[in-house]
Order: sequence, then structure tokens, then C-alpha cells
Amino acid sequence: MKRRNFINSSMVGLAGALTVPALAVGQSPKPENGKFLYGFDTGSNILDQAKKNIPKVRQREAVIQLFGKNGTPLSNTDVQVQQRSHQFLFGDNNWAMSAMVRNGMSNSDRLTYYRKRFAEVLNALNATVYWTERPRNDAAKTQDFQGEVQWDDFDESVNWALTQGLVAKGHPMFWPVPKAIPEWLARYPYETQLKFVEVRIRNLAARYQGRVKMWDAVNEMLWEPHPKNLSLRTWPYVEQMDNMVDYIYKIITWAREEDPQALYALNDYGLSMTNIENLKAQNGDIVTAKTQRSRYIELVKRLGDAGAPPNLMGLQCHTGWLSPGEQMAFYDEMATSGIPLSVTEFWANVNELKKLPREKIESEEWRALGNVDKFKDMNEDEMNEIRDQYVLDYMTCAFAHPSVDSFYFWGFMNMALSWKNDHDSSHEVLPVFEKVKKLIHSEWNTSLMLKTDEQGRIKFKGFCGNYTLKIEPPNQGAAIGHAFAIDKQELVNTFSIRTIL
Repeated sequence: MKRRNFINSSMVGLAGALTVPALAVGQSPKPENGKFLYGFDTGSNILDQAKKNIPKVRQREAVIQLFGKNGTPLSNTDVQVQQRSHQFLFGDNNWAMSAMVRNGMSNSDRLTYYRKRFAEVLNALNATVYWTERPRNDAAKTQDFQGEVQWDDFDESVNWALTQGLVAKGHPMFWPVPKAIPEWLARYPYETQLKFVEVRIRNLAARYQGRVKMWDAVNEMLWEPHPKNLSLRTWPYVEQMDNMVDYIYKIITWAREEDPQALYALNDYGLSMTNIENLKAQNGDIVTAKTQRSRYIELVKRLGDAGAPPNLMGLQCHTGWLSPGEQMAFYDEMATSGIPLSVTEFWANVNELKKLPREKIESEEWRALGNVDKFKDMNEDEMNEIRDQYVLDYMTCAFAHPSVDSFYFWGFMNMALSWKNDHDSSHEVLPVFEKVKKLIHSEWNTSLMLKTDEQGRIKFKGFCGNYTLKIEPPNQGAAIGHAFAIDKQELVNTFSIRTIL
């Protein structure tokens, strides 16, 4: 079975962006008694528990004291507090917009509308920066031909993200699969090949220092060989742990030497699947989701012991349709590594829903998704409604888990917009667009009208992110605005603001 077919078919069962805080290794909270959300069992409503957990995980206390220009507290003053963006990252990839730019549509209305819709909902861009990407050569790449380095595509995506206040993530620095490594590299001995890899890693980190805040440093390493064993590659390939640590240590170290402030992630797939069967690696090992999860946890611990821990564990979710209980148990297990988690490359395909066994759909956890009695007879619109609700529930569980720090779709805009044709800007905003927008920007958003006390203070709990505070002058003059940010790392965020009143 080919790797892509496996991914597609195996699962059936901030104005401005808030600076991403540097995450110290080991900062991810540890589960107590094996679980983060206490009392979970097969009979409980885990989704409801997740919703109740969100304020505890994603909100922090804020205390703001306001002073007039003469230094006296502004007591009994009306204040509006409005969240402008999240510290938690909600993103999607740049595949479609990047293709439009490369195909001469930079000034088209279609690209303009696509990007406006993107920025309405999301605050992060997963920008592709493949070395090469065969056979899918419509992807942005940097050096398909030796000596011809191309930065324009990635530059354009990163620059657009920054102008919109989005956090830019680069995907990936290195991907140890033949289609993602230029063919010309094979002419050289391994030691020379490794030098070319080092030059690529250092150039990416140095060129985009301060602009690209996050990188997928190594992509899909659990299924692929060490670069020195690439000629031996069959899929799946279970590489020796020492070999994986050897080359990934080098990549993270090179990148971190050039840009120590960026966050470096590993990223992999096949970890949350429930029915991988009869998948045998080149060494005879039987590969399962469980064995891959164990190897991933061991890998990040070994990298930490070696002195080059990743900042994030990327968890691809191309094949979805986990129940809330399965999803939370998955996060709990991966969080035992002590490394913050990032949900990456999430999508939910209606065709996968059609393949789910009836007993799963009829289980207690799934009844909220739709009328299970007519499941087999549902039309496409009804299936899309179930898919939409699943997306919202999946995001809710991820947002509720204390070890998850970001959530990236892989094709949200493909689900969210329907275009009349391939060229113009005429499009329909599909229901999932508005549903996800409401979830992020209304349900998970802080908007308050408050009055200061005698000491000029206001106190509240708010979602972590960027805010605007507006003071309503008593003389009916124009409101005075101030910016501040609530940081997840601070249990109580304290501010002292002097106004011109």
C-alpha cells in the first residue's frame, strides 16, 4: 500500500499578531492519574466536560488599573474590553493561494476574496516551503534544480501573512522522503548530501528569523528512513531510533543556532488511527498507531536527552472521525512526553463518515451528531451537517486540552468556500465557514463592558490574546483606546495604564 493511499483510506472508525511566547521544554502540563479531564469514562459526556474545561485552560485573570494624566485613579469610569485576536493559533495551509500567485493570479479578485475570507477566521498561515515536491509539482518549492534557489513563493506567502497580523509557520524544513529531496542530490556521497541539507536548514532559519515564528523542522520521520538509507526505502520504513536521533538532532541544532527564538516542531501522521492492520515494515516489524505513538514519545525524549528537544509535537489528523473520548485519550498519551502538542493538517471528509461502522455512529458519544436512525439514508447536505458538527467538536476538544497549543487545518478553505468557476471571484460561503468563525470569534471571545472601582481598577477573566481597552470619557468625547495582551503563561496579568484624561 502506498503512503498517500494509506492516509486517505485507513481510518474508518493578532490589529497585529500576539507574539508567540517562547515555550520552554517540559512546559506542557502532565496528566494526573493518567487523565487531564478528571472523571472520564465510557459512559460520561466527554464533549460537555471539554466545553467546561475551556475557561480553565484558555482564560486568565486580568487586573487593569487606570490613571488619569495627573496620576489619580480613574474611578467609576465606563470601560469597554474587546478581544482582537487569540494567542492560541488557528491556521490553514497556503496551498491554494500560493498556486494562484504562481499561476499569474496575484492581482485577481479571486485571490483577494480568498485571502479576505481566510483572515476573517484564522490567525495563522501554514506556508509550504518544500525543497521539491514530486510528483505534485504544483507545490511551492525552493530548489528543484541545482543552483537555482527560489525564495519568491515562500516570501510572498510569509509577507502576506505578516501584513495581515497572522503568525507564519514554515512547512517543512526537511522531509525524508524521496519525492521531497531533489534528484540532483543523489549524485553526491552522503557526507556531501548532508552539507546541502545543512545549508538549506541554516538558510531558511536565518533568512526568515523573526518573521517565521514556527517551523515543521522534520516532517513524517516515523515512516521514513534516515537520509543515508534513502536508497533502501520501502514504505513503511521503521528506522532505528539511534539513526533518527542522529539526523534530527543535527537539523534542530542547525536551525536553532540561526534562529533560537523560533519554535521547531516534528510532524507526523498515522498516530490516532484505530484500524491499521497487517502493515509490515522493511525490518519485519508490524506497524500500528500504538507502536508509532510509542516511538514518537521515545524520539522526543531521546532528542531532549541529546540536547535538541523539539518545541512542539505535531499530530497530523488527515483521517479523522475520532470520538471525543478517543481524541482526549490520544492527547493524554502524547502529552506524557512533556512537549506541547500541535494539531496539524486536520481535515474531515464526508466519504470517511460514510465508511464508519454503524455501531460507532450509534454509540452514546456520537448521538449528538445527527439522527442515527436514518444515517444510512442521509443525503449530501445532511452528511455535511454532521461533518460540520464533527469539525466543531474536534476543535472544542483540542482547545480544551491543556497540552494543545495550536490547531491547523489542511484545507479548511476548501470546505468553507464554493467557487462558481476556476477563475473569477464569485463564490458562496458554506455553512462550516460561519460555524467555525462563530466558534472562534464569538463563543471563544471576550467582550465586556465594565466600570472601574474607587481605585480605578477592573478585574475579569479573558481568553488569552490581544485586546483593545476603550475608555468612555465623561464629557462625551471620543473614546480613548489602549492595547494590551493576556498571556497564557501568567496566571494573573496585571497592567497599569495612564490615559490622557
